[in-house]
Amino acid sequence: MKKRAHIHMHGDVDGVGFRFLVKQKAQSLSLKGYCIQNEQQDIIIDIEGDVNRLDEFIAYIQKGVSPLSKDNAFEIELFDLLKGYTKMESDIV
Repeated sequence: MKKRAHIHMHGDVDGVGFRFLVKQKAQSLSLKGYCIQNEQQDIIIDIEGDVNRLDEFIAYIQKGVSPLSKDNAFEIELFDLLKGYTKMESDIV
């Protein structure tokens, strides 16, 4: 079974390697979607894949992605409707 998660991260998420680490973890779990920084310097993640792998990714987010990040918060929404992403993209390398 597959699901999609939309995650909005805010707080200390700028300049701490967050998007790189998120993309790397998602790719290691074969999850697809995107990770970008918006105009407010928040990180937006929209990601989908196998529900067990998605649960592992969410646990990774919940424990704290970057050791350089001091204080951040997030909201997660889960959806049954998939968008059909074909790869994991980011607005950084």
